[in-house]
Amino acid sequence: MRRLYIALAIVAVAAVASVFFYQSGQGAAQQTTVLKIYCADSLLYPLRLTEEAFESENPTVDLQIEGHGSIQVIRHVTELGEKVDLLMVADYSLIPLIMYNTSMPNSTEPFSDWYIRFASNEVVLAYTNQSNFASEIDASNWYEILTRDDVTFGFANPEIDALGYRSLITIKLAESYYGQPQLFYELIGKNFNPQFVSYNGVNGSYIRVPETQTPANSKVYLRSSGVMLIPLLESGTIDYCFVYKSMAIQQNFSYVELPKEINLGDASQEQNYNTVMVTYQHQRFATVNLDRTGSTTYYGLTIPKNAPNAAQAEAFIEFLVNGTGRGIFEAAHMPVFGTCYTDNASAIPASSIPFIEAEPQVE
Repeated sequence: MRRLYIALAIVAVAAVASVFFYQSGQGAAQQTTVLKIYCADSLLYPLRLTEEAFESENPTVDLQIEGHGSIQVIRHVTELGEKVDLLMVADYSLIPLIMYNTSMPNSTEPFSDWYIRFASNEVVLAYTNQSNFASEIDASNWYEILTRDDVTFGFANPEIDALGYRSLITIKLAESYYGQPQLFYELIGKNFNPQFVSYNGVNGSYIRVPETQTPANSKVYLRSSGVMLIPLLESGTIDYCFVYKSMAIQQNFSYVELPKEINLGDASQEQNYNTVMVTYQHQRFATVNLDRTGSTTYYGLTIPKNAPNAAQAEAFIEFLVNGTGRGIFEAAHMPVFGTCYTDNASAIPASSIPFIEAEPQVE
């Protein structure tokens, strides 16, 4: 009987406490809105830092962030049917290519009809003090060091991550820049089965991505996204990897800053970047021509038309482009443009109109 009284007392105290917390406003957590953001994994670091500040300014919003390769980010909405409030990708041009496409399975209207271009980046070659030949590598010899038998490196899967196809384009551009016509074959082609085939055409160079991407040896490591390469580099499993500059700095890696002619980070080199195209053999891309032409690295974001919490997503965009988030991204080595751009000013959130301009011609 005594145990029964004790149990009833505990229940009573819990009930009173719950009433107290509800009446005092602590129960408001039950009314919290979940803001779901799917992002390129290179944005995970600054977004995690941004999360607490945004929730502090918006106490009824619970920010939930999930990172993937940029192609996979969009597929979660267009092919897998997930309801996401905000998409942020490392290649803004994927948004009109896929999100505006009405030929996608189970799609009768666009998933979105606007984007905001908000940041840039560049490709670098990251390494640690334990990497083979770390003491001698630089921008003049990195390609030669990567070909050495006792050196391993990694890059992201070009079927999933924009960083993947950008890494391929950087290596192909390096052939002509350094006068090494067999470089792509030496680093990529011969190390996969089936091979990534590279060839020159009338209007430029082409890279054909095979249906399956299987390393033929332990020279090259392929991972689904750039973030997945980080533990391989930290553990010494690989000596080098192609990542974005922001990621290398955030992880305190050493890195080779590649020439602007090949790093996909300088708009003045756009015409040069355009000379390389990546083509895909994948059947699941049959409804969308996902072939990628080399271009300057620009990040983009959009709110899907079926976003459950579009108003909160709009608040986050304003927070990023003209609020506290801008400074946080800057401190995380991922600066937001002083002026962000859109391709459809009539469709972007009204709260963003004062801070966004119509898309200029990308040079």
